Amino acid sequence: MMKFKQGILGFVSLIILSVVALPAAADSSVWKVSSGKNLVYVGGTLHVLRQSDYPLPSEFDRAYKGADKLVFETDLEKLHTPEVMQRMQQAVRYPEGISGLDKRVSAALYQRIVKVWTQYGLPVEALNGLRPSGIVITLTMLNLKQAGVDAQGIDDFYHGQAFADGKPAGGLESVDQQIGLLAGMGAGDEETFMRTSLDELEASDGILNEMVDAWRRGSLADLERLVIDDMRRQSPEAFRTLIVDRNQKWLPQIDLMLQDRPVEFVLVGSGHLAGNEGLIAQLQQRGYRVEQVRN
Repeated sequence: MMKFKQGILGFVSLIILSVVALPAAADSSVWKVSSGKNLVYVGGTLHVLRQSDYPLPSEFDRAYKGADKLVFETDLEKLHTPEVMQRMQQAVRYPEGISGLDKRVSAALYQRIVKVWTQYGLPVEALNGLRPSGIVITLTMLNLKQAGVDAQGIDDFYHGQAFADGKPAGGLESVDQQIGLLAGMGAGDEETFMRTSLDELEASDGILNEMVDAWRRGSLADLERLVIDDMRRQSPEAFRTLIVDRNQKWLPQIDLMLQDRPVEFVLVGSGHLAGNEGLIAQLQQRGYRVEQVRN
């Protein structure tokens, strides 16, 4: 991708590789949101990293230690159960007897999909029945593996920490909602969705350093330019479904967190923080004091 957009690649959740050192005395992708004496930490995450990317920036650890509870996009403990994993695998496939993707996109585009698919060493037969989300998730994960991605991301890291420390954790949306998002990606406009996703995948290598640098600096302007702008323009329906609607459903929950004293640390994909539709701007518009946590 010429720019790392928050389409299916973003839902697989800004899964990019960290290769830039964190400068001292810098801003970060952690914000402190205050309402009187009540506060919530909000952190932008990367969902997959390399072993060499650890330890994480110290601001995340400071927010974790200052929080009484962690809140992720969904219930990660439930998400990782065999029953839910099986349901997610079913969600990225068309039901038996329903026309597959080869009947929903042009012949030329399907041949392009087959070409990319087989370039990763996958058998053509494995494409049968897969929805757009299943195809792009598979290709994205293989692409990242080739780039050296081999470690858990920030969400899983802190979920494991919370479990070990006996710190409670929750989610902003149910696993059923996430499964529904998977099943619905690209539905009704498979041609545009698949073409755009393949374009992004094929050009992804050139943007990694810039993207990670923006995340480490907590630069909302750069995150918007790199993550949001093209998606907002080229895939407005996906942008509404994956970013805007979800942010709007999460904001009332953060409002409630700011009405009591326990401190929550909310960890969501970095694309949810940037832009006027992002959580940071929306929380500022609600009148809360929003400060970037600094090293």
